[in-house]
Amino acid sequence: MKKIIALLVLMTGVLMSSISISSPIKSIELIGLNAISRGTVLSYLPVETGDEYNEQTSSQIISALYKTSFFKDIEVSQDNQVLKIKLQENPHIKYLDVINYSDKVIDEESLNQTLKNMNLSQGNIFNKRQLDKLISQLKASYISKGYYGINITKTIDIDTQNRVGVELDIYEGEVARINTMKITGGSVHDEDDLLDLFEIGEADFFIMNYFTEKDHYSKVALDAGVEAMKSLYINSGYLDFKIKTVKTNLSDDKQNIDIDIQIDEGAEYKLGNIQFSGDLLNQSIEDLRGLLTIKKDDVFERKKVIESIQAITDIFADQGYAFAKIDPITSENTKDHIIDLSIDISLNKKVYINRITIVGNTRTQDEVIRREIGISEGGLYSNTELDESIKKIKRLGFFSDVKMEVSKLKDFNDKINLHFSVEETKTGTFSIGLSHSNSSGAAFNMGIKESNFLGTGNTLNAAFSNSKAVQEVSFYFSDPYFTEDKHSISYGVFTKSIDGESLDVSSYKTDEKGFSLGYGIPITENTRIGVDLRASSRDITCGTTFASTYEVSQCASGDKTEVKTNIHWSNNTLNNFNYPTEGAKNNFSFDLTLPIADFQYYKLDTSHKSYHPLGNDITWKINGSLGLAQGYGDKDLPFFKRYYGGGSSSVRGFDFNSLGATYPDGKAKGGELSLLAGTSVISPMKFINDSKNMRMSAFIDAGSVEEKATNIGFDEIRVSTGVAFSWLTPVGPLGIYAATPLVKKSGDKTKTVEFTLGTSF
Repeated sequence: MKKIIALLVLMTGVLMSSISISSPIKSIELIGLNAISRGTVLSYLPVETGDEYNEQTSSQIISALYKTSFFKDIEVSQDNQVLKIKLQENPHIKYLDVINYSDKVIDEESLNQTLKNMNLSQGNIFNKRQLDKLISQLKASYISKGYYGINITKTIDIDTQNRVGVELDIYEGEVARINTMKITGGSVHDEDDLLDLFEIGEADFFIMNYFTEKDHYSKVALDAGVEAMKSLYINSGYLDFKIKTVKTNLSDDKQNIDIDIQIDEGAEYKLGNIQFSGDLLNQSIEDLRGLLTIKKDDVFERKKVIESIQAITDIFADQGYAFAKIDPITSENTKDHIIDLSIDISLNKKVYINRITIVGNTRTQDEVIRREIGISEGGLYSNTELDESIKKIKRLGFFSDVKMEVSKLKDFNDKINLHFSVEETKTGTFSIGLSHSNSSGAAFNMGIKESNFLGTGNTLNAAFSNSKAVQEVSFYFSDPYFTEDKHSISYGVFTKSIDGESLDVSSYKTDEKGFSLGYGIPITENTRIGVDLRASSRDITCGTTFASTYEVSQCASGDKTEVKTNIHWSNNTLNNFNYPTEGAKNNFSFDLTLPIADFQYYKLDTSHKSYHPLGNDITWKINGSLGLAQGYGDKDLPFFKRYYGGGSSSVRGFDFNSLGATYPDGKAKGGELSLLAGTSVISPMKFINDSKNMRMSAFIDAGSVEEKATNIGFDEIRVSTGVAFSWLTPVGPLGIYAATPLVKKSGDKTKTVEFTLGTSF
């Protein structure tokens, strides 16, 4: 009984003690605030005035405020029902500087964004844990790029106003270089071919390696290469392909690394049965099978399966089924290594265009872009038509970038909006000043050249030029959409004087005045035909020797007038105006002077260039041209209408107008027949930041100029090879090439290096 009484007394005492400690909070006093506002602190408190305060409340307050990371010391007490919270703030960041880093691993924009995301930018409360986390992330980034000697020195300074300044001094060290790299365990693909999938590897030839830095180790690049190798095998039908191990052995001084990749190719899988199910619409199974680029018993290449699915998707998308779902279902037979394929087609509803919006055209009128879009608002969706529309907009040459986005309408699954985004580029110049070219020498130039005049898509060229070789005043205007049916019209007037001797051809001068009219019509979306009429009067002055020895009859004839018709045809499927990567451009032009005037001759010119993607942003270009010109009736081809060759626009590595026959004085004579051909491999300059407007190429040029078209001997053919660089600058394409002749003759004039303005490839 005594024990029970004692226990009751104890419990009563504890209860009374608790009741005596608890008391209401009449007000809250915050002591020590400097940068943090009173309202901010109160918002984090688990109590407010009127609540009861006890020891448990004190613990809750301290815990809640510590979680904010705003304070490094917190004391809580109560005096006369006043809750007193004494606070010592963590310092605020006065500055956080990262110094002595290069852009090989870290760029300033990304670094600033990281500091912002981690609350380590100026004005934020300093958090040592976050700073240590930042240092760890920076070190990890360097190590992933092969900088194993990375060291980051941390300096922290706190001033009298409780502000902290942080400086991170980075010592990058040298990147680890790949000593050896090998891939073992494979027999299907050659090891060298597999190693070519990696951007990194053993060093290239030392001059090339200086630019490519191929032997600079990077875990990111290593992982990317491994993934590329996986894709190669899986896309080749080796679905069980595995990377067994990737061993990297770093030298003791952290300067060299050896890489050993061991693979297991597995078995080759082939395609089994192919079946179709779902809504085939108007397509027969035979038609659908014809779209496939892979058939039964072929090696199961995933790339071909994807291409086949895309071809089927396009067939239905071109009929308005924009959201058709083509689902390839595979069934794997691991015993026989066979993959059966079932293609299920779900069409959903036909889709129509609701609205077409265009943004980014700050200068070009909407109508100029809309007329290149093959679908109008309210029309049926067509995937092929939209792809072609984007290509046509790019071919205008008015924009450096063209993008299209499709958005669905809320509550309407059969309507979509098309959103075109363009980025304007420079399409013309107004110039006044001095210039120099290899062909015409020093010149005073003034004029305007604009292929998108006032944003209308029209072309306006008005120019004045005065040089030793050429004096010219001209005006030319062209409207490519003169009618709603896309007929074009052009007209111009001109006066031009040429000093042939200054152009390294011969001793004569011509003064010509005239006008031109033209009209063109479309045949297909990519093909046009046109007719031009050009009439002019030309005065010819021949030098004494030239008139008495070289071109006696023509200099003495007194011919002046010329009326010429031109029929021209063009086809253009290039996917870009400045730097195409696929497609072709073909031109045919036939000039015939009418016998109602003095000069009587014809000229036939054809040209072709095509671009073929080779992968990894590499493009193969093929180009060629043929020119044939002769007089008719009893007239010879005028000597100033002959073909010339050599220089940046024909066979590089040979001097301007230096190919073909010459007069006894060594000046170029020109010829009736011109044959030019070339091939090049073009690549973007990936080792330069922001190089989207730059290209480099390796080329082979060949060509000849034959004096007489009826006497082709091919002994005048010249061949050269070299490298070239092109840069689309704000003032136009700038080019430089270095070339060396492969086939030449004694006495040929060569030119190893040349700069050009206004030429791209």
